[in-house]
Order: sequence, then C-alpha cells, then structure tokens
Amino acid sequence: MIEPQENESLISLFPTPLLLVRQPVSGKLREDLKAMALDSLKRTNSSNELLSHTKTMDPSSNPLFAEVARLATPSLVRFGELLFGQQLQWQVKEAWLNVLHKGGSQYMHSHANSFASAVIFLTPHHESSRTVFLRPAGGAAFVFKNEGPDIQMNPYNADRWVMPKVEPGDMVIYPSYLIHGVPPNQGDQRMTLALNATPDHLNSHGYQVRFSDA
Repeated sequence: MIEPQENESLISLFPTPLLLVRQPVSGKLREDLKAMALDSLKRTNSSNELLSHTKTMDPSSNPLFAEVARLATPSLVRFGELLFGQQLQWQVKEAWLNVLHKGGSQYMHSHANSFASAVIFLTPHHESSRTVFLRPAGGAAFVFKNEGPDIQMNPYNADRWVMPKVEPGDMVIYPSYLIHGVPPNQGDQRMTLALNATPDHLNSHGYQVRFSDA
C-alpha cells in the first residue's frame, strides 16, 4: 500500500465490510457441534465424497444451533448497522454444518435469500483451505490490467482476498452476496458451521418490507 504524502488523504470509497469475531463459540458447544458434524457423515448429504453437509435447519429446531444463533446475534446486529446504517433486529434463519476432507474443495458461490452470512470455524485447518472471497463483478475493473510477479497487491487492485489465520471458535460475518469458496484442502478434516441471517425489516422512505420466519 502507498503511504499518502503529508498533503494527501487516501479515502476508501465504498468498502465492503467483513467482521472477524474471535471465539464466540468455544468449549463444550464447539465440541458438541464437531460431534454432530461427524455423526452426520454416517448419513451424509454429500455434494461429493470429499465434502459433506448436514441438512439446512431453522436454529429453533436444534438446541446446538439455537445456542450458536444466540451467541452470534449481537455481532450480526452490529454488522447490520454497517450494512444498513441502522440498528435492526436480526434473526439467524438457517444454519448447517460442513465437513471438508483432505483433497476436497468448496466451489465459488454466494448465499441467496439472506443479507448477512457467517462461517464459524470448528477445527484447525490447513493453510491451503483458507476461505477465499472474490471481488464483486459489475464493471469495477479496467479493461487493461497490470499483473505479474512484481505487482504489489492491495485492496484496490486485488481480485481476491484470503482469510487470515483463524482459530477454532472464531466467526467471520460477511454480506451474503459476496462470492466465496474454499480451495482444495491439503490437511485434516475441516469442520465449519455456516449460517444465514436477515433483519426483521427494511424501510426505504416508507416502502417497507418485513421478513418473518412464519
């Protein structure tokens, strides 16, 4: 990154928020979620033999997910204030567990029908399987690019962002529209819990939409 001169100010125009929360899920709850993920392998909903998921569930239908939702909600409220400029009531609408085996990967995707999503890391994971986020498409890039081994990457010219090292129990919250995925895992089993959340309503100059779990 360049260092602005004394008479310069570097302004981050329309940045994308991503909130890293340290250790909201730890101890017995994390161990119980890992056990649930391993148990799900016996009746797997695999997209392939190296990636397994539990069913997507309303947190109220599972006491472990309900506790995760309770712990995540304060951070979701703060994150939502960044997204929408107002403190709203947020609800985790669905959650699920993922198990990524050695050699497995998660294709690039985004999450529909929600506004904030999160990943909670349940196990240590190999450097190779850090979550990768892509720059949103939509005409933000120039036709000509300047790329190569001598180029210094920064938030303004990079096409992707790789998660920093996280510890078991950490959570990252991001806008649901962000495209993300996991490269091939070269380490041991990688377990995560994912969730999607919505505010109770959005209001644009009197045009109001309410979101309900009914």
